[in-house]
Amino acid sequence: MPTDQIAEKAEIRTKGAPKILVVDDDERIRSLLVDTLSTLGYFSMGAKSAEEALSLLAKEKIDLVVTDVRMPKLNGLSLLKNIKNQNPLLPVLIITGYDHAHTKDEALENGADGFLAKPFRIGKIEELIQKSLGIKLAGTEEAPYRLKKILVVDDDDELRNMLQEVLSSLDYFPIGVEDGEQALNQLKIQDFDLVISDIRMPKMDGMALLKNIKQTTPELPVVIITGFPASYPTQKAMQEGADGYLAKPFRIEKIDELMRELLSGKGEAPTGA
Repeated sequence: MPTDQIAEKAEIRTKGAPKILVVDDDERIRSLLVDTLSTLGYFSMGAKSAEEALSLLAKEKIDLVVTDVRMPKLNGLSLLKNIKNQNPLLPVLIITGYDHAHTKDEALENGADGFLAKPFRIGKIEELIQKSLGIKLAGTEEAPYRLKKILVVDDDDELRNMLQEVLSSLDYFPIGVEDGEQALNQLKIQDFDLVISDIRMPKMDGMALLKNIKQTTPELPVVIITGFPASYPTQKAMQEGADGYLAKPFRIEKIDELMRELLSGKGEAPTGA
């Protein structure tokens, strides 16, 4: 096949796909990763230094950054800090072949969305990219599409983890936190499509969280769940601004139905039994 036809096919395949910036001063590794990500269906580009990356980020709308740590002048961790200071919502993945434990801890403390030690399998970085972007491949010949990102707030570890697993199986992208304060911190650094919150929690309960969300992001749907419907009835939750309400225990198909209704923009304050 002629080169121009190959380029045309690649452009069609990556049109509308997430744009990924690969930052590495090693030209061989950088080029290999850029080519591999392009083959996987992403629109990828490279930068040979942190300085060049910051210049590109000022001009281009980038959806995710993959950066090496060891680079001259400004290293990958400094680049991470710069990015998170300017755009805390932009996902950054750190890759390195040196001092794994210390570097990983420092990277995650500074807001990295993922970490990989070299050498790594391509499947692993693809998994991290999809998780960070909240996307899933729609099919082998199709571009990725974005999963709906759900924030699950519950101090009951077992219930929270179970609900996250269920939501993942239903093709949502769930992230779990233990209380209202942690939820508000997540909402500051990430965009979510819907929040599911228990009511009774330490520090900040679900009703206080609901009030905070509706004051700052009134369009964000919030579903309230509770094991104490007598103390917190449907009417009370709806008066406080809840978009949905479920009493524990609830059937999985009920929360799926409720979420689909809210995320499709249908209905006015639906509830569930």
